[in-house]
Amino acid sequence: MGSGVLSVMVFFRGEVEHRRYCYRLCCTGVSRPQRHFATMAFSETGHAPMDTQEAYAELGLDPSASDAQLKASWRRLVATWHPDRNAATDAGRRMQSINKAYQHIRQLRDGDGDADSESDSDSAASTSASSDESKAQAKAEAAQAETEATDTDAPGKTHVRKVRLSLEDAILGCTRTLRGHFTHRCGTCVGKGQRVLAQACSNCHGSGAVHKPALFGWLWNQEACADCGGDGRQRAACDACEGKGEKSVAYRRRVRFPAGMREGHVLSVPSTQHGELEIGLELQVEIEPHPFFVLDAEGVLRAEVPVNGYAWMAGRWVDVPTPDGMQQMRLNRDALVYRLAGQGAPAKPRGPRGDYLVKVLPVFPDPDDAATVAALDKLIETSSRAAVADDSLPLGEWQRQLKRWNASHKERGAA
Repeated sequence: MGSGVLSVMVFFRGEVEHRRYCYRLCCTGVSRPQRHFATMAFSETGHAPMDTQEAYAELGLDPSASDAQLKASWRRLVATWHPDRNAATDAGRRMQSINKAYQHIRQLRDGDGDADSESDSDSAASTSASSDESKAQAKAEAAQAETEATDTDAPGKTHVRKVRLSLEDAILGCTRTLRGHFTHRCGTCVGKGQRVLAQACSNCHGSGAVHKPALFGWLWNQEACADCGGDGRQRAACDACEGKGEKSVAYRRRVRFPAGMREGHVLSVPSTQHGELEIGLELQVEIEPHPFFVLDAEGVLRAEVPVNGYAWMAGRWVDVPTPDGMQQMRLNRDALVYRLAGQGAPAKPRGPRGDYLVKVLPVFPDPDDAATVAALDKLIETSSRAAVADDSLPLGEWQRQLKRWNASHKERGAA
C-alpha cells in the first residue's frame, strides 16, 4: 500500500474518533472553553485528555498551588525524569506525562477553563487565541527545561594550550604574560544559534509537518518542517551569539613558571572569572632547541666548548657560557671535562640545581701555515735555551747528558 493512501486512511480514522469525542463532550454539558481545551489535547495526543485532578497529582501539587509553585515543581520533575539523567525504563513516559500535566493546567488557568457560562462568539475566539498562545508558551518552556536538564552547569572551563620556553627560562624559571581567546558554547541558546519562541512556526503553523503532493496531486505525504525541525515552534537567531552558537572570550594571564620545567611538563593555572565563565589554563611546556646547551635524559646540563689549544696547554682562563651568563673557567691540560657545581638544571621543578658539565675541545692552528711555523720555531728555540740554562729542569739535564754522550761516542769512533 502506498504511503499516500496510508496517510489518507490514518487521517480519516483520526477524524472520525475526534468527532465522536467532541459529540460526547457536548452531550455531557461541558462548557465551550472546556470543550476547546479537551479537543486540543485530543488532537495532539490521539487520546482523551488528562483529568485536572490527575494532572495536579502528576506534578505532586494541590489545586490551590500558585503559578510559581506549579512552575517550580514542573522544572524539578523534568530535571529528575529526563532520559539523559534517569536510566529508568519508564523515564521517557514519565517525561511525557509531566509535560502533558503541566500544559493541561496552564491551559486551564490561562484560558479560564473553570468558567461555567458560555460566552459569546467574540469571547470564545479570544479565549481560543489565548489558549493557543499559552500552549505554545508551555511547549517552549518544556523544551527549555529539557535543555537545562541535559546541560548541567560546570563550575568552570579549562583551556589547554602549549607554551614554548627557552632552555634558560626552563632551568631558572620565568614569568610570562599569556594572551588568547577561549571559544565556548553559548549558554543562552545552548550552542544551537537559535532561540525558541512562544508561538507557532510560520511555515507549518505549529503542526511540525508540511504536506508534500503525491500521486497526481490528490494524495499527499507529510514530512517534517525544515524551519522548526518538526516540533512546530518558531525559531529566531540568538541575539547573544548572533546565531553562531558559540562565544569568544579574550583572556590575559600573567603566569609564573617555576625553575626546573622540562619538555612535556604541564602547569595548571587556577580559574579566574572571564565574563560569564570561569576559565582555567592547562599549559603544556615545550623547550626550544638551544645552540650549545643540551639537557640529557638524566637531566644533566652539558655543553661542548672549543678553546685555543695553546691556551689549554698553558692552563689559561677562558669564558664559558652558563644558564646565568658568561663565567670564567681555568683550563688544565690534563683534563678535557670540567664540572661546575650548582650551575646546571634542577632535577625536578622548584628543586636545587644540579651540576653543569663542560667538555673543552682544544683547537690548534694549521701546521702548514708559514707564520705559525715561524712562531713555533722561535718558541721552541727560546724555550730550549731557557731549559738548558736551568739546571733544575729535566730537559736541561737531558740536553747536557746527551751532549756528553755524543762527544764520547765520536771519540771512540775516531780511535
